[in-house]
Amino acid sequence: MGSTATLNKADAGARPLRRKLQQKVALRLIVICFFGCLTGYLFFDSPYWLAGIWTGLITVFLFFHTIRFVDSSERKLTAFLQALRQNDFAVTFPENPKADDYDLHRAFNELNTIFKKLRSERESQHQLLQVVVEQAGAPMVCFEESNGEVYIINNAAKQLLQIPFLQKIGALSRIDFELPKILQSIHDGERKSHRLAHAGKVIFLTINSCHILFENRNLKLVALQDVTSELAAREAETWHKLLRVLTHEISNSAIPLSTLASFIYEMVIKSREENRELTEEERQDIMTSLKTIDQRSRTLKEFVQNFRVVGQVPDPRLEKVSAADLVRDSIQLFSKEFSKENIQLHFPGSTDVLIYADRNLTQQVLINLFKNAMEAMSNMKENKSIQIHLAKEGSRYVQVFVRDSGTGISPEDLEQIFIPFFTTKKGGSGIGLSISKQIMQKQKGDISVESQAGLGSVFKLSFSCPS
Repeated sequence: MGSTATLNKADAGARPLRRKLQQKVALRLIVICFFGCLTGYLFFDSPYWLAGIWTGLITVFLFFHTIRFVDSSERKLTAFLQALRQNDFAVTFPENPKADDYDLHRAFNELNTIFKKLRSERESQHQLLQVVVEQAGAPMVCFEESNGEVYIINNAAKQLLQIPFLQKIGALSRIDFELPKILQSIHDGERKSHRLAHAGKVIFLTINSCHILFENRNLKLVALQDVTSELAAREAETWHKLLRVLTHEISNSAIPLSTLASFIYEMVIKSREENRELTEEERQDIMTSLKTIDQRSRTLKEFVQNFRVVGQVPDPRLEKVSAADLVRDSIQLFSKEFSKENIQLHFPGSTDVLIYADRNLTQQVLINLFKNAMEAMSNMKENKSIQIHLAKEGSRYVQVFVRDSGTGISPEDLEQIFIPFFTTKKGGSGIGLSISKQIMQKQKGDISVESQAGLGSVFKLSFSCPS
């Protein structure tokens, strides 16, 4: 804003100078024409030819004086512009009010002052940008996008990347081959994650950027955030929750098994000590206990198999697919069950976009969500509905929302529903949402939920889409 105002002021100051120069040259030309005409009259149409000699000399003098004035003004203007080109603002011109070039010198000095102010403002902006970037806690790199020349790299970035300096953004390929490609390709507002292996340790980065126009240069400012400790804390918390669920599930199976095994053992030992056969009632108790042990063992075996399934989600084959078609195909699989359970399905399907997804794996995610929605409304007799709609966020992401009118999820359970084997349903395995989470993350997307007890739930699936 300040630079623009200063430039406008410089332009406003140049216009009067131009007018004054035009007026002075025009006045001289008028005087030259007058004396030229007077000389012609005195020579040819008047007996005062001797006076015509003097007026002729005056005309020649004025002619050469005008040429000298214009030439002098041009040379001074050239010298002034050359000084500006070389950023030499020490040049000043004497201001003598009686001199013929007073207005020109005064205008030059005013313009010189204005350009000094412009340079000062530019240097202040440059210093401000440097201070902001240097003092920022987050590692930052500012570079010119057209040629990759690094404009500023702060100390936090140097420490993170363990480099003393950086001239070209492409030089980061010596640290990590993919890193400079990501920095150059990331768009404003976009957020990318990257695993950086450097100097014998692994760092997880989140990267975002913005563009700034500075000194007619298109600069990209990239912020790098080390989230290794944050991810480690989340991973530790996830493992803690997982171990708690595993301990709970195994205890639920192991304790009854141990109790029943001890009961059978004591019964058999007692009969041997008394040197007698087991009674019919004791045999019946043993058979019942063995049946229970068999059932709990099967449950524990199924639990272990499910645990293996959670860790064996296949890698997705990403392709461009129609989000609306994908949802319609998944709905078709449940059309009869929706009708049987009197569930109203709402999917306008008017908005359609392409997404990057694995068709089969994404369909499995939608199937899990539909099953959960039906189970959440299983105890309801009316007002059962599932609403699905698509929404595009910017130019890079697409969301699929699946809303049900079920019982909702309590706040205590909401933060644990994606943990493997956590379930609030009787007989549930607790792996459906966990597998869905893994599938979405492997597709470079995400799944999240919002819910209130008694008001239903909304699951949001986020997909990347072709730009």
